[in-house]
Amino acid sequence: MFRTGHRTDHTAWVEPAPEPRIEPPAPAADEPALPEAPIATAAPRATTEFADAMIGRGVTFDGSLRFSGTMRMDGGAFSGKITAGDRLIVGDGATLEAAVTCGSIEVRGEAHGSLTASESVELHSPARVSADVSAPSLVIDRGVLFEGTVQMHGAATAARPARRKSAETQ
Repeated sequence: MFRTGHRTDHTAWVEPAPEPRIEPPAPAADEPALPEAPIATAAPRATTEFADAMIGRGVTFDGSLRFSGTMRMDGGAFSGKITAGDRLIVGDGATLEAAVTCGSIEVRGEAHGSLTASESVELHSPARVSADVSAPSLVIDRGVLFEGTVQMHGAATAARPARRKSAETQ
């Protein structure tokens, strides 16, 4: 170093060369090549899927909520009114006391009030639901505690084939 404090060795500023890539040896001609096996990955549970918005543990919310996309409650408590055209997921540790109107509703936690869906309502174990449910499709898993009323709107017309006019009635 000089008295000015400047380095005279400029090699410190040169980036190191990338490490050479080592290829595995090819199998010998008399040895059969092993097929590559796909790596197994566990499928995500429904409760771990992507959500556009989330209410987590320890959160208490009272009021009116509107959203688009997927709203997920992983814990905490909500009371009031929820209106959306998309999907609501109530996780294991969540408590919902509300009038809910959504495209689809999935409950694994606790829900009280009314659940109205334009597509479907799914109640998965260990859900505890005390609500009036209105939807064209309803799924209740074994182990779910459900108390309330159910109205299936639109399901009867969708499941019934269209009537044909007979030649006699024309």
